Amino acid sequence: MNERSIDEVDRRLRAHVRGRVGNSQDAEDIAQESWARITAASKTEKTTIGNMRAYLFRIAHNLIIDHRRRASSSPVVNTDDSVIERVRDPAPSPESALITREQLQRMDRIMAAMPARPREVFRLSRIEGLSFAEIGRLMGTSRQTVYEHMTRALLALQMAVDTDFEK
Repeated sequence: MNERSIDEVDRRLRAHVRGRVGNSQDAEDIAQESWARITAASKTEKTTIGNMRAYLFRIAHNLIIDHRRRASSSPVVNTDDSVIERVRDPAPSPESALITREQLQRMDRIMAAMPARPREVFRLSRIEGLSFAEIGRLMGTSRQTVYEHMTRALLALQMAVDTDFEK
């Protein structure tokens, strides 16, 4: 190929790629990579390339496919800083974490003040997620007894809440 025909092929290649990619910067990158690959192939191939133009367009076609695969697997979202600033951090605020810690400490104190059996029933039911029948089998008591222990535990919690509101 002479210089004039190379310029014409290059112009057509860039137009072809731009028409399939849409983004002019990506199209330029793909066209340039196509030329780099055909140059490398022509230096390393043991046989000569019969139709350089067709080979060049095949390389570009394969690069377009690769580009589309990458683009579909990880879409690029262009945003400005104001959008990023509005995204809420999933971590609790320091104030919220302190309140939660204080509530958990208070719950621990209330639970420690409960009699052992109601405390154990409450823990197994509300924390471990066991049913009254499962707790009864585990503790060797009837379902009704488990129910009574849970009633005592809930009553103790209610009394602790009522005491806080009266202060």
